[in-house]
Amino acid sequence: ISSLSFTKTKVRYVQGMNEIVGTIYFVLANDFNEDWASEAEADTYFLFNTLMVEMRDIFVPDLDDADTGIQGRISNMMTLLSLHDPEVRCHLDDCGIDASFYSIRWLTTLLSREFLLPDTIRLWDSMFASTHKDNFLRYVCVTMVMITRDELLKSDFSTCLRLLQSYPPTNVDQLLEASRALWIYESQVTLACHKGGISLQQALTAIAPPPAIIMAYGLKGGITPDRSERMRQAGEKSLAAAKGAAKEASNTVATAGKSFFGNARGLWG
Repeated sequence: ISSLSFTKTKVRYVQGMNEIVGTIYFVLANDFNEDWASEAEADTYFLFNTLMVEMRDIFVPDLDDADTGIQGRISNMMTLLSLHDPEVRCHLDDCGIDASFYSIRWLTTLLSREFLLPDTIRLWDSMFASTHKDNFLRYVCVTMVMITRDELLKSDFSTCLRLLQSYPPTNVDQLLEASRALWIYESQVTLACHKGGISLQQALTAIAPPPAIIMAYGLKGGITPDRSERMRQAGEKSLAAAKGAAKEASNTVATAGKSFFGNARGLWG
């Protein structure tokens, strides 16, 4: 990180970068190929540098308000939350919870501080394989908020903030399925409106949200189990429903040329 700061003067250090580096190094140092593992430190620098090139705008203060800057990305994230779960968005606003209180860390550290290391690696596998990493992260972050909607809606400022800043244990596979299903459903509805020439209300009436979705366009998808149950089970029913929805939507999404997850489809199971 210190070496990188000398070569990229406009990129400011953000607390949590060390966890990005640590995650990369852990994966490389534990490679089954011992020759590759022995080069983990050098490879970590190369990969971290490459990642910072892609994420550069987040760390440049002059670009904060640009779409690719940190405030621009937070704004896009909250626009998506307003679209799909306006009740939670309004509640957070009423409580005085500014999205920057929790989402800056989520976005700048790629959620590496919110999950255990194996779960972070699982999430990164899908994210780095995606052809649209920014959209991927945005949908995952919005789904994280919606997963905790029941707790948020009955909580005040301090409890909401504590929940979002210290994100509770969550089934990452279920989180990924829910965010994937949300994107596919949104694509279906958008295509129905644009190509079918129908209104949003007509599209929502004709296309029901799949069970894996928490919320979409203010409508409830599947029933989210209690957190304790969610931790005990692998969420087989939700995963199966999401796979069915993905299969049904794949032709439509491919025709439109909007393959959000691209080559990552196989990683979702």
